[in-house]
Amino acid sequence: MAAKIRLNRVGAKGRPFYRVVVAEEGAPRDGNFIEEIGFYYPLNNPPAFEVNKEKILAWIKKGAQPTEPIRKLLGKAGILKPLDFSNKPKRPPKAKKVEEAKPAAPVGEEKKEVEEKVTAEAEAQKTE
Repeated sequence: MAAKIRLNRVGAKGRPFYRVVVAEEGAPRDGNFIEEIGFYYPLNNPPAFEVNKEKILAWIKKGAQPTEPIRKLLGKAGILKPLDFSNKPKRPPKAKKVEEAKPAAPVGEEKKEVEEKVTAEAEAQKTE
């Protein structure tokens, strides 16, 4: 299996903190990894991103592929050539359920309509 350079979440709920790790491609996101090579803390202003440049380049030479988020971060840090993701196709928006739109009747009119239906039904039963 191929190795990936990716993020491993270790932060608490609502407080993300990531380790930059080298892991097998099929390993779970927060599962076993081969080596930890840095960290990323997105809540700082500006976000903190530190990696060991030599280890990153060594793993890339060995054939490890960085994931898209790591590739963006490495591009911003100047370790790898930045990629242009502006031409990447975007996911189409989710289809929204379209309900038949009825004009909202004022409360008084709804009550009159219900009363008319009830009286019409009562008269129909009387004639039978």
